[in-house]
Amino acid sequence: MIDRPLVEKAADSGVRKLSLLQHDPGRYLLRSILAGMYLSIVVFVFWALLHNLHASPFGKVIASAFFGVGLSVIVFTNAELFTSNNMYLAVSSAEGRTSWGSTVLLWIACYVGNLAGAGLVALLLYGAHALGDLPLDHALYSGAAHKVHQTASVIFYKGVLANWIVCLAVRLALRCKEDIAKIAIMILVVFIFLYLGFEHSIANMGTFSMSLLGNGQIRLEEALYNLAFSTLGNIVGGALFVGLPFSYINREENA
Repeated sequence: MIDRPLVEKAADSGVRKLSLLQHDPGRYLLRSILAGMYLSIVVFVFWALLHNLHASPFGKVIASAFFGVGLSVIVFTNAELFTSNNMYLAVSSAEGRTSWGSTVLLWIACYVGNLAGAGLVALLLYGAHALGDLPLDHALYSGAAHKVHQTASVIFYKGVLANWIVCLAVRLALRCKEDIAKIAIMILVVFIFLYLGFEHSIANMGTFSMSLLGNGQIRLEEALYNLAFSTLGNIVGGALFVGLPFSYINREENA
């Protein structure tokens, strides 16, 4: 099977991530916090680009294309992102290298760290007056309001689609040998979910934190409502649509 070595590489990553959490939880948590920070600052740039280029027919294209920078930074700094870990730990558990119980615990720890990182960046932007100076009709605030006012099923299915695409980007990057190829494939594939407006729970953490601290019109309970269903969708998209099929279709013939 041509992709069998890639499955083993992904499983090895899942094992290393779990081992780090078990033996050095502080370091794992810091990696998770950093991932939330990296993605959230890119989220802020995304909304700024979308707002500033709203009159251009290419505004959304440019903003969406930029977003893949966030995933690239996370991958190249060995930070821990909940959504990509949905794939990695699903592969390692399907391969029998980690248990599903430990997988869930790692997902929870990573999620908490990502949330802390998103909140920290929002606080920094608030302190810098970067949020309070935004107009009420800024894309950040209107975007956050749109996200929380969707139905639960729509948020869930958009969450499935978002992490299906994100984990496909990570899975394709595993095949790339050159760093520039990895960056290119992640930016190009991640563009899909941004341009189509799907729901990425960790990116939403940044959006909602900024909106709540700034001039946004959403409430905390509305943000939590979106995060609940987008997170469930992300788990399905990353684990069930990428991780498990990745392992299953590339098993050894005699396995």
